[in-house]
Amino acid sequence: MNNIPRVGLFPISYEIGGALPGAPLFTMHLGVFTPGETVSGMGHVTQAISPPLDVGTALHGTFTYMTVMPKNTHILVTMTGYPITGVTTGREHGPNVKLRMVLNDDWEAGTANYKYLDHAGEWREVKDAAVKATHGETAAL
Repeated sequence: MNNIPRVGLFPISYEIGGALPGAPLFTMHLGVFTPGETVSGMGHVTQAISPPLDVGTALHGTFTYMTVMPKNTHILVTMTGYPITGVTTGREHGPNVKLRMVLNDDWEAGTANYKYLDHAGEWREVKDAAVKATHGETAAL
């Protein structure tokens, strides 16, 4: 999928972090709509701790291309996630995830900073986590 132009509407999945044992893992399955510069999908933050972390979220946001020098373009994606409650998202309850990631211009890899609301209602922050596209390597949410 690396050589396919990413124009129009395309699906993509990511894993953020999780490289270290016990670290949070944020998996996402997204749809990107390039004409509107919008991104939406589902995400899942998990961690093998006690009690186990298990945060499901419906993600919505935007992206923009950042060119700092000729031939040096990155993509800034900012998204907000809301709890998944039954058949709807919990927008009435406020967000449970806030994400900013900077991707290479091919959408394949980058770094992310994100915050998630844990089971106790406390915001937890993850900084400079590696992002990689999974292309179906991750099971569906």
